[in-house]
Amino acid sequence: MKYGARFLATQVISQFEKRNAQLSLIRNEIFSHFSSDKKSKSRANILIMEVIRFKSRLDLMIEFISGRSINHLDVSLLSILRISFYEIIIETKIPNYAAVDSSVRITRIILSSKASGFTNAVLRNLVRKKEEDNKWYYPLKEKNGWHSIPHWLEKRWVKQFGKKGFLDLVKAINKPAENFVRVDCDRLSINDIIINLSNVGIQSKLFLRNLLKVRASAGDILKTSLFRKGEISIQNPAASIVVDAIGIRPDDIVLDVCAGLGTKTLQLSNLVGPKGYVWASDLIKDRIKRGKSDLKRHKKNNIDWSIKDARKDFYPKADRILIDAPCTGTGVIARKPDIRWRRKPRDIYKLSSLQFEILSHCSQFLKSGGTMVYSTCSMEKEENWSVIEQFINLNHDFVVEQMPSIIPKNWIDNNGALRTLPHIHNIDGMFAVRLKRLL
Repeated sequence: MKYGARFLATQVISQFEKRNAQLSLIRNEIFSHFSSDKKSKSRANILIMEVIRFKSRLDLMIEFISGRSINHLDVSLLSILRISFYEIIIETKIPNYAAVDSSVRITRIILSSKASGFTNAVLRNLVRKKEEDNKWYYPLKEKNGWHSIPHWLEKRWVKQFGKKGFLDLVKAINKPAENFVRVDCDRLSINDIIINLSNVGIQSKLFLRNLLKVRASAGDILKTSLFRKGEISIQNPAASIVVDAIGIRPDDIVLDVCAGLGTKTLQLSNLVGPKGYVWASDLIKDRIKRGKSDLKRHKKNNIDWSIKDARKDFYPKADRILIDAPCTGTGVIARKPDIRWRRKPRDIYKLSSLQFEILSHCSQFLKSGGTMVYSTCSMEKEENWSVIEQFINLNHDFVVEQMPSIIPKNWIDNNGALRTLPHIHNIDGMFAVRLKRLL
């Protein structure tokens, strides 16, 4: 049996509500368990991402139309209603009758005939309300939850950015993030890549030096021969520019101590050249496995992958160090909407402590005169400047160094740090500081 998009989306959203685990992991589990075609999976992924993005806004609407608290609804039933409300009110591409009929049918399959009757009544009430007054939900805009940001995070961001800045930020992260690719210009020129992408139906344009903004899904990019051959990599400009901030020279020995899946590692490998070397490590075994498997794609032989704990393990002395530290990820919520719901206030302080441990430990492996970049994809001060200030106060042989001229000036804040924000720079939120060892 082949399962449709709404069924798959319902299963994923329900499991996310129950487990509050990383959305991509839940999605992969569900997609592996239920047989489906590529078109259904692609549509399901859109529904999953957008319903999670607008979760609390949809819940306000559901409570208003149904007259029921969402806390009194079965998780699967709530997931079905969220998908339906998204399609009918926010997306509006699907005919109302199709969204209603499909949702009623799925409710009957997953739950019961009685539950399907409730779904039918609620959705027909919704459609009727929409046809009578397409602005019926406007009073809900003044309620907590409309911006689909947890209240604790909304309060932080209003304080940090001001009310207008907060509203601009919410507008930026409540739409799907654009995709970018970084080009390995040692292998093909930017123009060649643009032409080759166009030949497979992907339109692109130059964004910054070796970065292209593309009008395609990540899935479409992954299918191209350019990606399979390692000639392009999917990477947001904010992430790519962090590597540029290090000031890599040919033949450098570089530590990439929180390498993750290795996109920045590959960029480092390109910059150090065949005589340089990148020691890439991460604490999570699966990431190392994926990093090693990716060597076959880009065929680089100047990367060593290993499992290491950046808080305590030994590393070789290096000319350059990249610490792309574990963080709350509030700067990448547009690409990973589940982060907003999974994070709690305590995570900021827990992670800032971890970040300081990693920075302090790894700094001892930097050669005299060497450069180290500390970065996060968080927009929270406690994870950024507070960590740097604490480190500098305790390590007088390190100083904050000016960013290289390659970094756009409007991406550098008054303290000399790289700081990008989704609502200002139209890319991920990123923070990075360049530190130099004097002795």
